[in-house]
This record gives sequence, structure tokens and C-alpha cells, in this order.
Amino acid sequence: MSEKAFKKTRYKNRMLYLNKQFCDRDFEQFLLKRKNGDMGGYTSRRISSSEFSQVYKLDIPINAHKKTMYLKHYCHRSFVDVIKHAVRASRAKRAFNACISLGENSFNTADIIGYYESRLGPFIMDNVLVTKEIENARAISEVFKKISNNNGRAKLSCKRDLIRNFGSTIGQLHRKGFFHGDLRLGNVLAKDDDGSWRFFFLDNERTKRYRKLSERHQIKNLVQINLFREELSDSDRMRFFREYWGSFSKDLNKGKALARKVLRKTEQRMNKKRSPYNKMRKYFRTNSKYRCVKTKVYRGMFDKAFYEEALMSQFIPNIDLLMDNGEILKNGDSTYVSRCSWSEKDIVVKRYNYRGLINSLRHMVKGSRARRCWGNAHRLLALNVATPKPIAYFEKRRNGILWKSYLATEYVAGQNLHTFLRDNNVTEQQRSIIIRQVEELLDRLGSHRITHGDLKHTNILITSNGPVLTDLDAMKVHRLSWMYKFRRQKDITIFTKKTLPSLSEKICFRNILSEHKRQ
Repeated sequence: MSEKAFKKTRYKNRMLYLNKQFCDRDFEQFLLKRKNGDMGGYTSRRISSSEFSQVYKLDIPINAHKKTMYLKHYCHRSFVDVIKHAVRASRAKRAFNACISLGENSFNTADIIGYYESRLGPFIMDNVLVTKEIENARAISEVFKKISNNNGRAKLSCKRDLIRNFGSTIGQLHRKGFFHGDLRLGNVLAKDDDGSWRFFFLDNERTKRYRKLSERHQIKNLVQINLFREELSDSDRMRFFREYWGSFSKDLNKGKALARKVLRKTEQRMNKKRSPYNKMRKYFRTNSKYRCVKTKVYRGMFDKAFYEEALMSQFIPNIDLLMDNGEILKNGDSTYVSRCSWSEKDIVVKRYNYRGLINSLRHMVKGSRARRCWGNAHRLLALNVATPKPIAYFEKRRNGILWKSYLATEYVAGQNLHTFLRDNNVTEQQRSIIIRQVEELLDRLGSHRITHGDLKHTNILITSNGPVLTDLDAMKVHRLSWMYKFRRQKDITIFTKKTLPSLSEKICFRNILSEHKRQ
């Protein structure tokens, strides 16, 4: 398919390229005159996507035949994005050009129906790409999971055929100079045509073609593929690479050297993802597990399972009433904590109150306390440190100023460490087990150079599964050893003074006290 297959239409400051096979008067006017979020009365469904794009699945009658297509609206990531696209093509146009180029070189993509742009002077204010649905195709990551659920030789043969064909296709892609900007297995669809696999490349706005592909670009794409860790063995990865290199080049020695570089780079990426120092951006953007919500008044993140169960149009505006009707656990000047029920879930909601303009401005710069708790809780869970699972956080603003922030977590039944140590029903054996577990928990934090910041007795819950850390907004991960030692000493001082007032309790936690003395 070439650009000659598209009809170009202009309307005021708007421009539309539309495939001539889909030229329908109503559909053309819908695209030219649409507003963001307006589906023109067509049957539509929002599809999960990143926070910088909105994807809708539409059923549209074209010449009396219903066609299923996807409309992808590219959002501006920042004001810099607006300036940048004044001198370069929009994301929709780049994706359009890349799909045309891939198609001309015998690679499969979703059939382009058209793309649309609107401008304000030199600035692109809106850009949309419309593609046709690829029938009976699924993401390769999903295909691997489906194949692994089957049993027998057919499963093994099907899996190996898929790996070989995919390796050969990527080798041909690189040999012809194409570099895909985001070659994760979720961005490649696989379709089984009578035993022969076909692959369709999605999200092509960063796809480029070079006269000769550099080794750096090769390694980047291969690492993106190699990051997929589910249902694949080392033998499967070598099988892929043999087919890849056989299609790309015949120099075996260069292939072995490239494989070693890919493995080393992949390991570095995996270590970076596992590291407590990483930025954890995936917890603050829309993906398969989390949903970012932004309005003029509210913004925040939700666990998708909770978001789908709860009616957000009722949950967010009525959160204060919901907390007032629940079991109030704390009602202070800075925080308000309530245990309540929503969508048949037992949750705890913590509200951080407005405490003056200067305090709000400070938390706008460093992040609200609820936002920090959300990120720190996910960091601890990734390191296998027990903490209540966060299911949502959001911030309320007034005239652009941070007003209040809310954190919702799953309810964890237990009593705090102070109460537990003074409970006469607790046996000495149970007490010694918990003491050892608390020491192990603090050692685990220390092994990752993490300090809690407010390690008092009410912030350690004792549950049937062991101690659980709460109130994480002051938690920090330290790169500098001297700063970690200073903060760690403050943590242990708070713990020993506020949690262990009696001599017997201090004797119990002798390991923590001895560490405090050494520092």
C-alpha cells in the first residue's frame, strides 16, 4: 500500500488522509469534525493503553458493511511535545509512514484506514491514527501463555515453530535496516495461517529505517524481546537467536559476540528493574496492572482490579462521606484514617489534610504523601517486605494547588507491636518468634539501604503472617552509605525509645540495640 491509495481532505485547520476503500461521507465528517472523546454515536469501547494515548475500538458501517477498527488518539506528553512537533511530524503521521514503509518491504502491520491532524498555526494540537482490526491475531506474549496451557507434543512443536518463525522475521527486519522503537512481545501480534505464522508489528511511531542498522539498535531490539521471561527456557532463546542470525548474517563468530552482548545488556536491565533505586515509573502510568486517572480536580493511580470493580464516578467524589461512615481509626490534624467497605472490599483509606499553602507547595514539589506511600509500598512488595497492598491513591487540587491526598490499601488485621508485647495472652514462644521476625524485617530493609523514617510501634502491625510495615511516606532509599547510616541510626533511636520503654523489651531486641551502639 502506498500514499496514492489515500484521499487527502482539508477542513479549516484540519487535515485527513483516508483510505479510498473506506471513503464514506459520514465517517469522513466524523473524523474531520470530531472532538477529543467524541465517538459520533458509533459503538465504541475504550481499550487499555498508556497514559499518553487513548485507544478506542469502533464498529462503523462503511458502505452498508460493518467494519471493526481501532482509533488511537496521541496525547501530548508535555508542553515540550507541542513545541517539538512544530518542527517534526506528528506521532500519527510517523506511524502512518512507518506502516507504509514496512508494507512495501513485505512486513505485516495493521491495515491503515487513515490519519488525522489539527493545527493551531505551526503547532499540532491533535493527531489520530485509525487502523483496521487484525482478525484472529493475538500478542505473542499471550500466544506463549496459551500454548503453555496445552499438553503433549503438539504444544512443543507449535511453540518451537513460533519461535523459529519469529526469529527469522526479526532477522529479516533488521537486515533490511528497520528498527522498531518498542519491540516488546505485546507490540507484535501472531496469527496462525494453516501452520504458518504471520507477525504484525504495532506501535510503529518510533519505527525507523536506516541504510545499515547499527549494532546498538540491534542489541536494543533484541534486549526488548529477551526481557520476556514467562514460559520460555534458555533453549528457546538460543533457538530464536540461531534463526535470527541465520536470517541476518552468516558470520557465526559475530553472532556469538552479539549474543553475549545481548545477554549482558539484558541482565543489566533486569538488575535495574529489580533494584530498589529504580524510578518505578510503571507504578505511575497506565499499563496492564494500573490505571492512571486525571481530571481537572483529581489525579492519581488505581489498581486495575479495584478500578474495574469500583464505580470511580461515585468513589472519588464521595470518599469523605464513605470515610465518615466507616470505622474511624485515627482523626488527627494532619491525617484522617478510616476502615470502610467498597465494592465488597475491606479497605483502609488514609487522608492527608491541607495544612497551609507553604506545606502544599512543598508537597507539590516533592510529591504528595499519598503518592510517596503508593510508590514506597510497591517498592517494598517488590523486595518481599510485608506491607498492606496499595489499591489506589489520588490527589485533590484547588486552583492548581494540592489540597488533600488519599491512599487506599487493603485492610490488614492485626495489632501494633506495642500492644502485642504487652498482651498477657501472648506466650513467650510467640513473643520470641515475632521479635526474631521484626529483626529480620529491619535487616532486610538495611540490606537494601532503606530507612523507614518513622519507625515507632504503631507503624509495625503484628499479623498471623508476621510483622507488616505501614505509614511509608517518610521512607527513603539511600545511595550514599554515610547518609544511610545517619538515617538508620535515627530509625533505631525512634524504635528503641518509643517502642521499647521497658528493660525487658530492650533485652529482647538486643541485636537492634547492639547495632545502635556500634553506630
